[in-house]
Amino acid sequence: MLDIDTRDLLSCAGDALTAPEYLTPAQEDVWHNHTLRNRMPLVLEALRIAREEGDAERAMQLIDQAVHDYPAPTRIPGNRPVPGSRLLSRRHRADHNGDPEPPNAA
Repeated sequence: MLDIDTRDLLSCAGDALTAPEYLTPAQEDVWHNHTLRNRMPLVLEALRIAREEGDAERAMQLIDQAVHDYPAPTRIPGNRPVPGSRLLSRRHRADHNGDPEPPNAA
C-alpha cells in the first residue's frame, strides 16, 4: 500500500498528463502537441526528484509549476476559443445567454 505522499504525487502527475475532458479530438491533438510536450520533461524531473531524493513535496511543486507554466490552450488553430475554457466561458455566456457551446462549434 502506498503512503499518502506517494498517492498524492501520483495523482498530481496523472492530472498534469491528462487532457481536459471538454476538448474535441482535434483540440486534443493541439493539447498533446503543445501542453503535454512542454509539461512532460518537468513531470519526469519531478518523478526523478521524488525517487532519488525522496522529496515528494518538492516534486509536486515542480508539477504544479509545469501546469501553471504550460496551461491547457484556450484557443485552437484559426484563433477560435476552446469550448469549456475560461476564456470562452465568460465572454460566450455574456454573448449567448449561457449556452456552453458556440452556435457553429463542431
